[in-house]
Amino acid sequence: MGVPDLTNRERQLILFIRQLGWGEVRIRVENGQPVVIQEAIRTYKLEEEKTPGRKKAPG
Repeated sequence: MGVPDLTNRERQLILFIRQLGWGEVRIRVENGQPVVIQEAIRTYKLEEEKTPGRKKAPG
C-alpha cells in the first residue's frame, strides 16, 4: 500500500507549520482532511545567559 499524494489543504498546513517554526497549532479536521487552523500560538524559548568562567561544582 503506497502513500497517497498530499492534498492542497495538507500542503498548506505543512507550509504554515514550517513558517511558524516553534509553537502550538489547533486544527479542525473533517473527513480526514485539515479544514481550518483555529488557533496558532507562536512561542519563543528564552535561553539563560551563561556566565563566563563559571565551573560546575564537583560531585
